Amino acid sequence: MGRGWLLGAVITLALAVPAPPAAATPSATRLAVGDVVDIAPGVRGDDRWLARGAVRDDLVGERFYFVMPDRFANGDARNDRGGSGETDRLRTGFDPADKGFYHGGDLAGLRSQLGYLRDMGITAIWMTPMFANRWVQGIGADVSAAYHGYWTTDFTRLDPHFGTTEEMRGVIAEAHRRGMKVFFDIVANHTADVIDYAEGSHEYRNTRAYPYRDASGNPVDIKAHAGKQDFPRIATFPYTPVVTDPTAKSPTWLNDPTLYHNRGDSTFTGESTEYGDFSGLDDLMTEDPRVVAGMRDIFTSWVDTLDIDGYRVDTVKHVNLEFWQALAPHVRAYAKARGKKDFFVFGEVYDADPAKTSTYTTTGRMQAVLDFPFQAGALDLLSGKGSTTIANALLADDRYTDPDSNAAALPTFLGNHDMGRLAWLIRDRRPGVTDTELLRRLELGNALMYLWRGNPVVYYGDEQGFAGTGGDKLARQDMFASRTPEYAAEVFIGAGRTGAQDNFNRNHPLYRQLADLASFVDKDRVWSGGAQTLRYTSGDVLAFSRTDARDRREHVVVANAGTTETTVDIPVSAGRYRVELRTAATAPGGTRPGPTAPHTGIAETDPAGPDHTRPGPQRESATELESGGTKATNPAGTLGRTAPAEADAGVPDQGEPLISSLVAEVGGNRGATAGPVDNSPVTRGRSVRVTVPALGVVVLRADERLPATTPAPRLVVPGVGTALDGRVELRAEGVSTAFAQVSFAARVAGSRQWTPLGTDDAAPYRVFADVGALPGAGVGKRVEFRVVARDGGGALGADGAEIGLVAAPPPPVGPDWLVVHYNRPAGDYAGWGLHVWGDVESPTSWTSPLPFAGETPYGRFAWVRLLPGARQVGFIVHNGDEKDGADRTADPAAQPQVWLKSGAQTQYSSEIEATGTATVHYRTADTTGLAVRVPGRPDAPMSTEDDFGVFATVPAAPEVTIVRDGATVRTVRVSSARLWVREGDQAVYVSRAAADNRAVIHYSRPDGAYAGWTLYHWAGSLEPSPSWQESRPPDGVDTFGVYWSVPLTQGAGGLSHIIHRGDEKDPGNDQFLDVNAVGHEVWCTSGATHPDGSASYVLPNT
Repeated sequence: MGRGWLLGAVITLALAVPAPPAAATPSATRLAVGDVVDIAPGVRGDDRWLARGAVRDDLVGERFYFVMPDRFANGDARNDRGGSGETDRLRTGFDPADKGFYHGGDLAGLRSQLGYLRDMGITAIWMTPMFANRWVQGIGADVSAAYHGYWTTDFTRLDPHFGTTEEMRGVIAEAHRRGMKVFFDIVANHTADVIDYAEGSHEYRNTRAYPYRDASGNPVDIKAHAGKQDFPRIATFPYTPVVTDPTAKSPTWLNDPTLYHNRGDSTFTGESTEYGDFSGLDDLMTEDPRVVAGMRDIFTSWVDTLDIDGYRVDTVKHVNLEFWQALAPHVRAYAKARGKKDFFVFGEVYDADPAKTSTYTTTGRMQAVLDFPFQAGALDLLSGKGSTTIANALLADDRYTDPDSNAAALPTFLGNHDMGRLAWLIRDRRPGVTDTELLRRLELGNALMYLWRGNPVVYYGDEQGFAGTGGDKLARQDMFASRTPEYAAEVFIGAGRTGAQDNFNRNHPLYRQLADLASFVDKDRVWSGGAQTLRYTSGDVLAFSRTDARDRREHVVVANAGTTETTVDIPVSAGRYRVELRTAATAPGGTRPGPTAPHTGIAETDPAGPDHTRPGPQRESATELESGGTKATNPAGTLGRTAPAEADAGVPDQGEPLISSLVAEVGGNRGATAGPVDNSPVTRGRSVRVTVPALGVVVLRADERLPATTPAPRLVVPGVGTALDGRVELRAEGVSTAFAQVSFAARVAGSRQWTPLGTDDAAPYRVFADVGALPGAGVGKRVEFRVVARDGGGALGADGAEIGLVAAPPPPVGPDWLVVHYNRPAGDYAGWGLHVWGDVESPTSWTSPLPFAGETPYGRFAWVRLLPGARQVGFIVHNGDEKDGADRTADPAAQPQVWLKSGAQTQYSSEIEATGTATVHYRTADTTGLAVRVPGRPDAPMSTEDDFGVFATVPAAPEVTIVRDGATVRTVRVSSARLWVREGDQAVYVSRAAADNRAVIHYSRPDGAYAGWTLYHWAGSLEPSPSWQESRPPDGVDTFGVYWSVPLTQGAGGLSHIIHRGDEKDPGNDQFLDVNAVGHEVWCTSGATHPDGSASYVLPNT
């Protein structure tokens, strides 16, 4: 359970003290690190009590099936209209020909197919909400029914479209008998749309212009009172709520309109994220303790009524954290007291940034959240966008680590009912992809998800090759024979079947693959709870290892999302490995080998429907792997199936003997690099050479347990001057033992009690702690940190440090601009623009987006002026009605620039992160034999020339080396995506302007009128303007506007200048470009200034 960073059991030497009931109150003063004092390394007497195992208390290794019962199976036609005698669909909600209405699926149908789910290896069923809903909402073209269950009116009974409470009790009992748990989906953020506003408008009204007021007319800040018993009664709301049916909802407290925010429709940015109505749905005032108490009763009542096993909670990020702090632990404790020790509550935080999603499991105290960062990374990998995103997601797992939870419990998924199915998402990113290749990419995704840490979630129908044509309604097809034209016409991947048939085909290749994967992961506990460490990422290849704390055998997973076979060297920790699982490429005749099953040796053939055969396990020749000169053999078997005959130019035939493509060599110092995001530990100089088939996976298992060596951690704490805002990183370096569990703790000086901060069992070893929330923390206090590492054999190593807390300066003023960089490889930017809303001066209309008018070597960029203190901006890249990716948000205070790539949803915080490369330019008289060296990769010749010199682009790394004929010329620290270096000059320049010692000023005018505008320049200029009348005309024109490039004197700190047309100055009087503060190249727009009159640069804007 995510109880917050500082809420684990408090330890006084050997005595465990119960956790406090609530979070410590953070210091009211903003804190910073005043000094750091090192504490000598070495194990102390109480360290053994601080050394803990990484928690696995929450659910791990469950295999969820996410089902929308209305679309799954219709077992009782009598409830199709909810028991109503009406036939009008607008009254009953039933219209199986309309994808937005009820189709008839119910509990009887679900119960009839429980064997289908269990035979696929499913262990947990998660249903969309089953409570009574407002059956139909909307008017005209927007009318729709509540088949999905998210428009709740009555939390005390089930929707009669699905069945009775007794029928649900039977489903749960039968599922339990078959070894499957049952999870309810529930919404605490909102109810159905029952409340209207007397003002006749639904546009969001913000708290600045429309504050809440009490009966005396005093403004009320509900956030400041959230969760407190002295929560004031609100008398005046932004809108006047109107309720036409005062008994529409149940329990009865839900009918009180003062328990709702009443601010209008959310814009999904800024404060409206929590206060606004979700597309008109009535948004509960979850800050009010009456709402908290009411929701506690709702959540716990169903534990008693139906013996459910947990909840998936909808729209979690739209609810204040104090609500979850009060609700989530209470519900789990209630269930545990009734014998449900594995009761599990996980939430939907629809965001791909682990820094945001993890907030709800740490500070928010939820047990887990759906793993949207994994989904975004997996989609990038499976759609051919590379492995960087998913590798970074894995490295960010440390953000979830706190005293009682971590990333091991996160439910992972590949697509869902909102964003769409994985098959469609890949098709959308890879236009023209064949069904044969798509099937293989889906299989690769399933394998990746089942071998990843966490609880994999299969979205209903994915096992039958459902794709759909988009998100929302377009991804909610019927499993039973559909009467909806769009659904009935769809031809499913891998089966040749359509939606006009029942689709519970147990011979579908994806169904069989998921069953095989379930059987495989059940044979070793490492796949449910083992630690996961990034081993390698480059291009389309990703490798990670899984290690169980008890068995201590490393299992190495290597995935290749490329369309050609590839051979890679993967760092490993053990001496001998054998292949325990593989998927292989298409062999002659179309046979597609599936997962290896080394424990089997009997060949069998099962029918798999038309055009599909499925050979059983077959004994093959041995796979040899060697480490340090020792060999091991693996008697490998293969499970296969036949794919539909289809030409597939994108995936070449792999007709060689299967085993020959999987012979791996292990040796010392072969040394494959893991790329710029790899922080895996030292692996004793060993690596394994693996050849992985196209769109395939190879899994290796170490023959011997990992060696145990005494760890020697070095604690790294925040440096002097670091502001302790929110959670900050604590890191243990130097832990070179093959497997370790590293625990962090802290205490304020004067206390003998340690506050555990969490235990990490995978490198890099880190936690992110809220230091300001430590009991007793404040200005003038000292905080001691402790790290204790325990290896697999129990040996301990420890280190410590102490920091002094001082008052931090006021937070820096936020940026003036948000800049969105956008790369389209084909250069076709015409028509593409940026639609923006949220904390911006001028939100755009859909028909008038901001153009991508600026240009850098990365691509184009658009810019928008921000409101003071902006924290959330929403934006969409689009060309007319064609979107490139879904809606996005950014916090400009944390990320004033965003880098995007066409066809990818990921937002990058730097160009080097977006490209994964660095370009090194070098100027020298002799360019022969020059190359750039990145450790573990072939030297990249500097064979391309420009007017500066020669250059090469290489994979990003902390440092690169310029070599000549193999000999080192100089080592360069990589701080930017592009670097300029000159022979004889020790400086490394991050812009061409800096390398040439020039001031480059780009100037944009919205009116496009540049005639007569010139630059008067003096101090710092090598060629100062002779007079006001002889100012410098623009040196050139670019997509941004015009620009000047002025040579500077040697050692100049900047350039004094004025842009003017006659006596008209823009943006005002004397300006100074400070090259030491902002760099040598800037972009500015007409009239944009800071309050002091200095120019406000669009770039750089940090």
